[in-house]
Amino acid sequence: MTIQDYKIWYPYEAFYIESMLIVARAAMEAQTQLQITIDELESGKPNTQDETEYVIDLIQTFLINAGALSRYFWPSRKQQVHTLRAEKLREAFEIKEGNPLEDRDMRNCMEHFDERLDLYLSKGIAGTIIPSAVGGNMNNEQGVYHFIRAFHTADWTFEILGTKVAIIPLMKEVIRIYLLLDKFKHEGGRLPKSS
Repeated sequence: MTIQDYKIWYPYEAFYIESMLIVARAAMEAQTQLQITIDELESGKPNTQDETEYVIDLIQTFLINAGALSRYFWPSRKQQVHTLRAEKLREAFEIKEGNPLEDRDMRNCMEHFDERLDLYLSKGIAGTIIPSAVGGNMNNEQGVYHFIRAFHTADWTFEILGTKVAIIPLMKEVIRIYLLLDKFKHEGGRLPKSS
């Protein structure tokens, strides 16, 4: 067998594990701080604009890193080297179709915010524009609201320019992958063998 016969040549598996750990760890840190902050707000800490922006920034940090993790499994470019690597990683992490990290809307709303903002505003919006909001029951019953960024704590969804992303399934998957990465790292920097 030659190096080209492997999807990821086994001596290089550790490089992927370490690289993925960097973004998984950053996502986990943002997730932990988000939970602490939400708990504090629900316990009576005043929800100032600074707190709102901090919560929104934590969610975006989590989503940006979840998106970076996603690219290992579903690369943007379709060159054979990327496709083979992604196949190997999906096998190693037992990732099935419909995985929360596969959601391209989640990745695109973070990676292409500038373009999405152009398109969103080009439609001509009217009503109340809210740059950032955090709350349990934010709906449009009292008027027309346009959230640039909003975290709906009632169902833990993040809204950005009209796109909603469910946070809980993503968090569960990031935790699962992080724990596997940590295990693989401590078991010699190897991925499990394909069946």
